[in-house]
Amino acid sequence: MSALNGKVAIITGGSKGTGLGIARAYVKEGVAVTITGRDQAALDAAKVELETLAPHARVLAIQADNKEHAAATSVVSQTVEQLGQLDILINNAQEFRTGVGLEDISWDDMISSYESGVFATWRFMVASLPHLKDTGGTIINMGSGAGTQSIPKHGAYGSNKEAIRGLSRIAAREWGPFGITVNVINPYVASAESIRYEREHPEIIAEIMKNLPLGRIGDAELNVGGLCVFLAKPEGKYMTGSTFDVEGGSFIRP
Repeated sequence: MSALNGKVAIITGGSKGTGLGIARAYVKEGVAVTITGRDQAALDAAKVELETLAPHARVLAIQADNKEHAAATSVVSQTVEQLGQLDILINNAQEFRTGVGLEDISWDDMISSYESGVFATWRFMVASLPHLKDTGGTIINMGSGAGTQSIPKHGAYGSNKEAIRGLSRIAAREWGPFGITVNVINPYVASAESIRYEREHPEIIAEIMKNLPLGRIGDAELNVGGLCVFLAKPEGKYMTGSTFDVEGGSFIRP
């Protein structure tokens, strides 16, 4: 039996892409999951998929927009009420505003990126804290190579992702005494969003692939989900404040 059996996780943006991959990995380990998203149809489909994948899975699907300030408190409250506790928080949901230079970024681009990203991440972390103190919980926030590598035309998205990394390191120091670990994953895995971006910006993808030592895009469940499983297990609970690049070596850095 997995060491994670009976644990409870919230995965924002868990109805598709990277979030759904993480949810798949967790339900296979016996973790009850709350998945959030803005599209009710996508949430319903993801819930059916997860319950089919793991017939005894407990899956709570909550329609929520991370930009709404009350969303975090509501999602955490419903999770604890219906699933009994909270052990793991995955901050994955994020609007993807890219493709323009700094001088052309609109206020809406910037505020939407930050409200759905670092501000929502902070709100979910704070709302989850009392419960994670009780369980010595795990927080995993999604960063991006767009931030660590300062990719052009990602001013709103990339700078927001770097803010998430800074917030995560501070939380790791402040909350470590409670047994809470806080880490960041920078993923480069296939998803509907990555396929759309590849179609719209083939030149950027071509450059990335030229510099990708492993020569392939990763798998959300296997590569990101697998790491999320490890970081929540006892074996992974001595790592905190770290950033893990899950991107095939495309952004090797010190």
